[in-house]
Amino acid sequence: MKHAPLVYIETSVFGFFADELPHNRIHSDAVRTLFNQMEAGALDGITSRVTIEELNDAPAALRPGLVELAAKVRLCNVDDAEAARLATRYVAQHVIPKRFAIDAQHAAYATLARADVLVSLNLQHLANEWAMRRVNAVNLNEGYPMISIRTPEEVIRYET
Repeated sequence: MKHAPLVYIETSVFGFFADELPHNRIHSDAVRTLFNQMEAGALDGITSRVTIEELNDAPAALRPGLVELAAKVRLCNVDDAEAARLATRYVAQHVIPKRFAIDAQHAAYATLARADVLVSLNLQHLANEWAMRRVNAVNLNEGYPMISIRTPEEVIRYET
């Protein structure tokens, strides 16, 4: 039996699950498909305590649905101190801007959990080719494996 790819879901992805705005439809459809595929066992989804903390800070009207959705994804079990150290390296190496250091934490947790893919809709400084290359340069320098950083559209499995 093939193993399901391990995907780390960061905070931005959760927010698109119930998004009904027409200009976000491609993302929201892909996110719903992603969660359906995790539920069906085609993908193995994880997240971190950082994601849960961010979701708990969401606007009150959205928070219950986001927290309920996050409860369907298991928490990764990694050394928080090592995640903080690796995230600091990403920021120090200008991989992720200091003001977005929380995204460096997501990259660190995904790396330490040995996720196959970090799934993000943060296109500006995480889910893009250049950020992925820079994250992986730090990972290799630190003795960690490379990680793929992709959008939900790139991760879901399309039936043919």
